[in-house]
Amino acid sequence: MAGGAGSAGGGSAAAEASGAVVHTARPGSLLEGSLWHPDPSTLTGRDARRVLADIGRVRSFLAALEALAVERVRLACEEEGRRAAERFEAQGGGPERFGGGLSRALAVSEVAVAEGISEFAAARLVGAAEALCGPQIAVLEGLESGTLTEAHARVVTDETSALPSECAEEFGIAALGRLETRTGRRRTPGEFRKAVRALRERMHPDSIRTRKARAAQERGVWVRPEPDGMCTLSALLPAEIGLAAANRLDTLARAQRRSDPEEGRTLPQLRADTLATLILTPTAPDGPPPPDAPELRDAPALPEAPQASPEAAPSPRLGESAPAPAAEIVVHIPAATLLGSSEEPAVLEGYGPIDADTARRLAAAAPTWQRLFTGTDGVPLSLGRSAYRPPKGLRRFIEYRDGTCQFPGCTRAARKAEIDHLTEWQDGGTTDAENLHALCTKHHALKSLQTWTPSRLPTGPDNATADTLWISPLGTRAVTGPTGHEPPDAGPPDASPPDGTPPADGPPDPPDASPPDGTPPADGPPDPPDASPPRHEPAEPQPPPF
Repeated sequence: MAGGAGSAGGGSAAAEASGAVVHTARPGSLLEGSLWHPDPSTLTGRDARRVLADIGRVRSFLAALEALAVERVRLACEEEGRRAAERFEAQGGGPERFGGGLSRALAVSEVAVAEGISEFAAARLVGAAEALCGPQIAVLEGLESGTLTEAHARVVTDETSALPSECAEEFGIAALGRLETRTGRRRTPGEFRKAVRALRERMHPDSIRTRKARAAQERGVWVRPEPDGMCTLSALLPAEIGLAAANRLDTLARAQRRSDPEEGRTLPQLRADTLATLILTPTAPDGPPPPDAPELRDAPALPEAPQASPEAAPSPRLGESAPAPAAEIVVHIPAATLLGSSEEPAVLEGYGPIDADTARRLAAAAPTWQRLFTGTDGVPLSLGRSAYRPPKGLRRFIEYRDGTCQFPGCTRAARKAEIDHLTEWQDGGTTDAENLHALCTKHHALKSLQTWTPSRLPTGPDNATADTLWISPLGTRAVTGPTGHEPPDAGPPDASPPDGTPPADGPPDPPDASPPDGTPPADGPPDPPDASPPRHEPAEPQPPPF
């Protein structure tokens, strides 16, 4: 079995002929040589376990190599970022982008695209590589030799990320001294993390109060899509707030079970249903928060979970009598599905396909509808040079077509992104569907600073929307494209809500916003920054940082 292409050499060729598994370098790869091992299906269980141990040592070596490569990319991006900043200043300058961290944003984007990972995972890689190639060089040497697993190395780099640089090296050396117990037994990664975290608490020069106030700035809420119409909702909160919230959910769920002996839901299901009910049916949606609501800004005391009475109203079952979401969500529903003549799934923006029954239930609860033509009927897809800003109908068409930010790997919803001219307006670009695409604030800035450069590829078969080729300062090439909505031959039939009122399209389009001097008009305050998690994301399995 061959695991790669290229010449494996005499020894590897013989190994492959004998049934071994061989991996060789691809053409153009800078990694030379080959790797082979016996076919595991021919091994005894004892020998297969030895192969697993060998794989662990190889994985450690590759982790060290990856850290060295990522650090070199970071240093190269520092130079590219400096050049981009100088170029930007020479062209008249403007507001500072990325809080002065352009080089790091560029490095994260390079690593994410090169390895096909999220920018959250890439940011962890960049931070870990900087630590391993700097103050934690002893950890890097342990990885290279295979004496230290990447899981143990990850513990040190994770805990180092919150330490000031002046004590990071001393901390790393002291952490490695806790790799084994006093009896000589090597600690598992979980045991090692507990010991190293205690060490960090003792060595950190800042008080825990100061560190907690700083960490609280990263609090947030995230959603991770799950299969079969489900998702995971997670939050990063101060510990006392999160535990109080969990205790309250548990108290309410147990009270529900005590009050109804025939309740068939499990406690986890009751907690989930109670959480959804509390969030989606606020007692005072338009008023200020209750007086006893915890104020995160002032490091609150631990709030007590209220004691729910057995007579408390039961939590509705989700999908049956649960309240329809009152917050704004966007669902793309085919007209035939909406009218009940088709069971074609709808698309919940930010998630993906949902069943027709759920889509119709959401549509029935919607206060307003907006009709969207996905063909050329009814929507002006080209304004040429007559206007800079796309009108509302064209903007909705671009948002629906693109689905997400069109930068490689970005999943931010197009509805929360900015509509950008591929060829800039001041360079002769036109306002039409071919020259417009959705970019989130962060990646729009990378394009505007002329770091990553996009260009539209030729139109695909059947006049499908063309993809976009992106080229980075370091030569990375990546192709992105719309989410794949298939445009029908004509726009969907006009559909009105059940009460007979016409779809609400909101206020009329603004007048022509074409700037007289050819410079793009001010777009007002930028969209909020990308809602990707900071250092930790409880809803997502933590990716290895090297």
